[in-house]
Amino acid sequence: MTASAVPSAPPPAPRRPRRVLRMILSHLVRGLAYGTGTAATGVLAYWVQQHL
Repeated sequence: MTASAVPSAPPPAPRRPRRVLRMILSHLVRGLAYGTGTAATGVLAYWVQQHL
């Protein structure tokens, strides 16, 4: 068997820079904040409708 016929291991995945991870985390936190605010507004609107 020749060396070219032997499957080689895939190249290692490139490491992500810290700023990319920080950007991903900031988008996640922003999305959670928007989702929480939307849910709170919806619950408040439902409560107001039930008590008027």
